[in-house]
Amino acid sequence: MEKEKEEIKRDLERVEEYGITLPQTIFISSKEVEVSTGLIIAARYADKIRRAIFAIFGKVLPTEIILRDVAEFNKKLYDEIVKRKIDKLDVIRIRFKVSYDAENKKLEFKDYEITRYIEEGKLNEECKKYKEMIENIKKLLSS
Repeated sequence: MEKEKEEIKRDLERVEEYGITLPQTIFISSKEVEVSTGLIIAARYADKIRRAIFAIFGKVLPTEIILRDVAEFNKKLYDEIVKRKIDKLDVIRIRFKVSYDAENKKLEFKDYEITRYIEEGKLNEECKKYKEMIENIKKLLSS
């Protein structure tokens, strides 16, 4: 519990920084925002999203609502990351839309997209493997 309070305190301290360094926040309407995390390692996505949402909604929504709804959204993202076999050190970008439903007192996340970026060296290695496989198949078919 103490660690969680410490993390929340650190998140709130970094809100101002994220307000400046998060130019990928676009207001679609007065009630909906499109957010992009920028390039991050997959292991840090939950912190980045929580801090971004604090930067956007922290002055107008109770902390409890933000923490509850971001945690729920992060679980959904985690399931997708695991399903797609994204390694915790892979570089990713997450984009999503978020709005606040005042009637239900809930943040609503939708239209999320996770993009994985592959290092050029790794991509070249994979291409080389597939080219060799194709050549071997061609040889088998021609004999």
